[in-house]
Amino acid sequence: MSDRLKFIVNELNKPPFNKSVNIISFDSLSSESLLQVLTDILAEIDKSNKVDVRAEEPDQTAVRILGMLRILKYKPGPEVSPSAFRQGLVQGEKQIIHPILEWLLQNMPDLKKRAYLAQYLVKVEVPLEFLGDADISGIYEQYEHLIEEFKALHKECEALKNSGYSTAELRADIETMEREKEIVLKKIERMQRKVEGMPNKDAMLQAAHALRLERELAKELAGQKQHQQTSLTQTEHRIQRLQQQLKEMRQAAMGSTPQGLLQRLEEETNVATYIVKQKLPKEIETRRKEVEILQNVAAEPALGRGDIDALNNKIQQVNIEVNRIVERHLALNNPTDDKLAPFRQQAAIIARKKESTAEQLGELRSRVAALDEELQEKRNRLQEFAGETVLRGEEFKRYVTKLRGRSSVYKRHRAELSALKAEAGVLTRTLELLQTRDESLLKGLAVREVQHGVAGYRDTEERIEQVSEEKASVDQEKGKTLEEMSALVLELSQRIASKKAQLAPILKELRPLREKCQEVTEEYERKKQTYDSTAAGLESTTSKLEQVVRNLREEVLSNESKYHHLQAEIIITQVNIDRLSDELRNYVSGSHSDKNKSLREQLMNCINEQEKLSRQLKDDQRLVKENQNNRARQMKLWTDLEALLECKKRCHEEARRNSGVVHREKGAETLVLQ
Repeated sequence: MSDRLKFIVNELNKPPFNKSVNIISFDSLSSESLLQVLTDILAEIDKSNKVDVRAEEPDQTAVRILGMLRILKYKPGPEVSPSAFRQGLVQGEKQIIHPILEWLLQNMPDLKKRAYLAQYLVKVEVPLEFLGDADISGIYEQYEHLIEEFKALHKECEALKNSGYSTAELRADIETMEREKEIVLKKIERMQRKVEGMPNKDAMLQAAHALRLERELAKELAGQKQHQQTSLTQTEHRIQRLQQQLKEMRQAAMGSTPQGLLQRLEEETNVATYIVKQKLPKEIETRRKEVEILQNVAAEPALGRGDIDALNNKIQQVNIEVNRIVERHLALNNPTDDKLAPFRQQAAIIARKKESTAEQLGELRSRVAALDEELQEKRNRLQEFAGETVLRGEEFKRYVTKLRGRSSVYKRHRAELSALKAEAGVLTRTLELLQTRDESLLKGLAVREVQHGVAGYRDTEERIEQVSEEKASVDQEKGKTLEEMSALVLELSQRIASKKAQLAPILKELRPLREKCQEVTEEYERKKQTYDSTAAGLESTTSKLEQVVRNLREEVLSNESKYHHLQAEIIITQVNIDRLSDELRNYVSGSHSDKNKSLREQLMNCINEQEKLSRQLKDDQRLVKENQNNRARQMKLWTDLEALLECKKRCHEEARRNSGVVHREKGAETLVLQ
């Protein structure tokens, strides 16, 4: 732990942080200051984290830090559970923050690189229902393709940075480029020699230049045309969606009545009135009481263990007294005789239901607002890519349903087309065979007409029949068309008259309803504006009170730390005062006993004893130096003597082993010669 703190403090004192802290001051930092230090380090890695945690909500701070740690791939220790890690990070606990700081400071260069790559490699999450749209799917595929291209380019860049080019390679490249330049110059000279003899050289050069410009212009115009066609397609799709939305809005407005709008407005007004007049005043009063309690707690001195026990005893006594009073009240007032008790219970139940419903309404509104904000953000981000609005939920469902219907119709038509193609092939072959037979028959018939002297009779008869059939069909179509036109005019006249008769009373009723609807809408807007202003005032007051509470809590914590620090200093000062009093008392009394000696005398005696011991050690050192040579010589002699005796012992044992075997039995040794 101490090594970790030393490392963190040393790194924070270096540029670019320059915190100028020591181990003690860093260890005594508050949770908010620790979170600010962590935010500063993350801001050095990624500039988007450069914020002041005091101006940021705690949940936003936790979400931001957790998201950044997820991008940097930080993994807490196995002994820390995910829930404990999140809670400790929100509360700024040292056991959670210190390992994170150490890991960040140890891997700063790698983490900067990882944060840079995360800006381009972390994919945008798109719901699956939106990927069903062809435009969005195409854009997302293009987005993934660009990510893969970025990966490849980054790898090439890193490889180039790591490999580097040698001077020889660069010189060889330059020589190759020079040779290519000479070849190009020779080609240009050769072309100039060929062109010099042509009479219209300048005109042809101008024509070639104009041709090149026209080709570039044609290419640019083709690109503009493609861009305009894409914009036109997108605009047509947008117009179709807007028309569909307009149609749906008109259909939704057809079923609404002024009574329904007025009833819904009354319900919203009642809910807003309840929240403003009943719910919010209660919450404000509760917060005010909490603030008063906190102020009283902050104004009181720090409580010891005895004070806490006394307060607990007092609380128990008050609870006992309250229970006794309640029992006495119940004994005096029999609940069975109270006829209003059921109504009171029902009123209490209804009040609780109203409060719970109001809380649920507030939670749902906040959730809807958050979801709307998130949806708007995603729409804006998607619009940056797509350049057009996005289909909503119901519109997208209808679009998918319509697409499925068209797909089924397309499949059915494709099957019918395949069958028709097969049948057309059969009929084509049959027609070819019949045409072949018809041609042979016509040739035979023409030969017979020539033989009988009536050539061309068949062609003339066919033309006469064709003309008569065409005349009959034209006359029939004329008569049919006149009858249809007269019937259609009569039917339209009747329908117009009937519709006018039906719409006349409805239009009369609609005029006052429109006026009333306009009045109700204006009143609704006024009430809504009043409600919004009241809600904004209450929110600002609540935020101010919360800020005051936070400041008071910080002040209480700082005062408690100062109090404990002063208590420790008082104890140390008291010990020094006691020692000084004993010293003065011993000095004034002049007593020389061992128990009543002053501190000065005790220290002087200790110094004298140490000086005596030092002199004795110096004498011993001098004697050792004087006798060092003699004792070294004696030690060498004894060592030589020991080696000589060991040699004799080995020689004796070898001689005895070679001469015979010694048996030891019952205290006697027997040598057996071999």
